[in-house]
Amino acid sequence: MSEGRYLKDRVTLYLIFAAVIVAFAAAVLALPYETIYVQDRAYLAVFLVTIILCVFVFILGSLYNVLLWMHGKGLTGSPEGRFLRLVPKALRFVLAGRFARAVSVFVKDALHLTRLRDRSLTRWTVHFLIMGGFAITFILDLLVTFSLDILHYQPMIDEEGWAKIWIRDFAFELAGFMVLLGLAVAAVRRFVQRPKMLRTELPDAASILFLLAVVLGGFVLEGMGIAGRIPGHTVNAEYSFLGYIISLAMPASAGDIYDQAWLVHAVMSALLIAYIPFSKLFHMFTTPIAIELDGLLPKEAGRR
Repeated sequence: MSEGRYLKDRVTLYLIFAAVIVAFAAAVLALPYETIYVQDRAYLAVFLVTIILCVFVFILGSLYNVLLWMHGKGLTGSPEGRFLRLVPKALRFVLAGRFARAVSVFVKDALHLTRLRDRSLTRWTVHFLIMGGFAITFILDLLVTFSLDILHYQPMIDEEGWAKIWIRDFAFELAGFMVLLGLAVAAVRRFVQRPKMLRTELPDAASILFLLAVVLGGFVLEGMGIAGRIPGHTVNAEYSFLGYIISLAMPASAGDIYDQAWLVHAVMSALLIAYIPFSKLFHMFTTPIAIELDGLLPKEAGRR
């Protein structure tokens, strides 16, 4: 491949990357955030800057991983060029009606992991709880953000609205509890039981402890909001069942530091997003997708 073509592919790819980041930053800064319950909006501003930077790292890290995958044997052209040619093919793949099949493959391979269940029910349960909980949380996050900040859907805003109770309170709580339970079992296996077949290296331990801190921090923050009678936490608090239990052990004065606790939790959650491309979580989700899309990449003549 000529140096000029290689440079053109690289410049094109990183221009697209820059455009995506700019578009994301514009969308983040444009949302009203009327249902963020922190009183000091400076904390919100700090979080918005942090989430933009962390998503920048997430996309850059994801792109780095994808380009490594594009170095596979038998593939023609530069990694950047392959990726650019893959994008329209992937879009045609979706529009051709094969998207449902791809989703079913993803659910089976990334979430359900039938083969892993046959080998170890405990490992399968841990994986299913953590991955399933994160997937549900992500979907709920998109749904709630769209309902609140774009549609201004009143049942999602009103404290006694059905959507506020069953989606923002109960469904989020259930998804978070799934992740927490999966992480707790994983922590017991790695740090207490320590089976011989399971090697716990520093990145594994750090990942589990970091995830535990983020998830537990969310429940503690919720408990502080309920105990301190923060808006959004004053009606039907029992639907946020774990946060409600935690709130029973907290004084009403916990609400006085709610803003600071919210910022700590929000920044840690943003850092988790930045960390994903460099952890096993990324490969758990993307490997089935990579397998499905591998057939769309051009191969060298004579190779399969």
